[in-house]
Amino acid sequence: MKVTDPVCGLEFDEDLSVTHEYKSKEYHFCCDGCKKIFIKKPKKWSKKSKQ
Repeated sequence: MKVTDPVCGLEFDEDLSVTHEYKSKEYHFCCDGCKKIFIKKPKKWSKKSKQ
């Protein structure tokens, strides 16, 4: 299944993702760097998420 990184917008296979849960929802990231950016301001990035 394809997922989209909410930080950088990259679309990739879910199997290759780094994940993080925020408000009972799992978010998928292309790398640890994007995950760290999300964790710093989760409200900002969760609003932009298409997941």
